Amino acid sequence: MNNIRLLIFDLDGTLVDSRFDLADAVNYALERLGKPKLTYEELPPLLGSGLSYLLQKATLEEDSAILRHARRLFDEYYSQHHADKTRCYPGVKETLAALPHLKKAVYSNKAQDFTEAIIRELGLAPYFDKVMGAQPDKYPLKPDPAGIRIILEALGIPPEIALMVGDSTHDMEAGQAAGLRTCAVTYGYRPAEVLREAEPDYMIEGFPELLKLPF
Repeated sequence: MNNIRLLIFDLDGTLVDSRFDLADAVNYALERLGKPKLTYEELPPLLGSGLSYLLQKATLEEDSAILRHARRLFDEYYSQHHADKTRCYPGVKETLAALPHLKKAVYSNKAQDFTEAIIRELGLAPYFDKVMGAQPDKYPLKPDPAGIRIILEALGIPPEIALMVGDSTHDMEAGQAAGLRTCAVTYGYRPAEVLREAEPDYMIEGFPELLKLPF
């Protein structure tokens, strides 16, 4: 690990706890569609695979027109409330600040505009060399490794000296497919036993534990 030069972080469930704002936006759409709302506890298992998957599971719909309408409703609400209740996990800023010698990037399955907005509004932008969210017209979502490869090329870092840090099996699978080492965080939206099945190189229970790894 002492040759690691780049850390790539997932956003939701890794850097920030965003489930409350996401749930509020989903429930805004569900209410206007005349569908039952979700509780905050029901949302986390639906996260990590992108907004289309989230809305399909939340609405229990297959109709593309209804799902497009749900997406418009979600965006209408979330564009104004994406950082109302979203907060960094404990120790995130302090830990990032303690690693100035490493390049750092964000790679999320959240839409690019929302990813950039949350990073900016929570004061995280100064810590990152590149911030990438979902841009499905340019590259597929995780677990596909295409986005990670774009980050590696943009920052001039080979995969063998990069580490993917995330809270989902999609993060682990994408990192492994791109040739990176991987670190699963167990405080996010997936239980440790699920993450362990993805065979990450490292597992941490709190963000500051990154500092215990031998960078």
